[in-house]
Amino acid sequence: MLNTAAWLLMMLMPAWALQPAPQIALVTRKAPGETISERAAARVFLKERLFWKDGSRIVPVNLPPDHAARQTFSQAVLKRERRELLAYWNEQHFKGVNPPVVLESEEAVKAFIRQVDGAVGYIRRDLVDPDLTVLLVVQLP
Repeated sequence: MLNTAAWLLMMLMPAWALQPAPQIALVTRKAPGETISERAAARVFLKERLFWKDGSRIVPVNLPPDHAARQTFSQAVLKRERRELLAYWNEQHFKGVNPPVVLESEEAVKAFIRQVDGAVGYIRRDLVDPDLTVLLVVQLP
């Protein structure tokens, strides 16, 4: 049983404070036959790794730079801020490496993944549909 002070504190907290921390899920259409760590996911989205173990091409897809899920993914998985990524991709451009495809919404990411073999992207965990395979879940702070 809660004491009066604890009950009062719970009543004064905003509803969002009582919800679990959001999660980002790295998803693909079919399992590539391997697990993926945060470091491996970073290598995919920095285009340091281009193929799954089965030899199929990996096609990473990003959300727009100002999207909250992308900002969180970049900080939590890529361990880089927006300006660092801009400098990274400017450098990669001169090496002939293009950044991942950018789509406007999480729904667009899911549609792209369903249509393109090897596509992988990130969306909020609560938006994952049953036909998508979750490769990694990132717990946000």
